[in-house]
Parts: sequence; structure tokens; C-alpha cells
Amino acid sequence: MKKNQEDEKLKKRKTYGLRLTKFELLHLRDLFSVLLSPEAKKTVSQALAESENRPVIESLLWKKVSDLVEEAEIPFGDDAPDFLIASTSTPTLGVFQLATDPTPQQDSEDNPLEE
Repeated sequence: MKKNQEDEKLKKRKTYGLRLTKFELLHLRDLFSVLLSPEAKKTVSQALAESENRPVIESLLWKKVSDLVEEAEIPFGDDAPDFLIASTSTPTLGVFQLATDPTPQQDSEDNPLEE
């Protein structure tokens, strides 16, 4: 699908209103800005959009949020704080077997008394 067709398709969708306080908008701005470590090259929102094949939606939504942030005169861009997801201690790791459906051969090997 061409970009113009995709934009037109998005414009035709029903929209919903959302009334936000200045502090709610500030929180939304911060939420969209949380970077993933270790490279800190993309935000959590961008990574989610990429994994769900929704980068255009994420980009359009961020544009709406950033426009509202500027309209509300909330610090934006270089004037806004940066946030990063990073490990703060050594993670506890464990080994767990994933649940699988046993094959008939595995069933008889696991329970030799059943014959």
C-alpha cells in the first residue's frame, strides 16, 4: 500500500476524544520518551510499534502528543528530561522447562510402570 493510501485510510477511521490535565500530558510525554538500553537508540513505544508492525501509528500518535505538549507549554525535546530502562542489579536467573505436549514415546519413557 502506498503512503498516501495508508494516510487516507488512517484519516477515515473514527476518532475518540481524550481530555488530559497538564500533569497527565506531562506523564504521557515522559512515557513516550523512555529509552531502551544499552544503545538507547529507540524508545519503548518505538520498540513496541516495531514488534507489532505499527510504526506509522506510533509516529502519528507521538506527533499528536508532542503538538499538545507544545500547546500546553510543557518542556519538550532538549528541555525535557530523559528516561532510560536499565538493570539496577544483577538479575536472578533460573532454568524452567516450558510446557509441551509429550509424544506417545515420551509418555511411556517417563512412566515405565504403565505397560
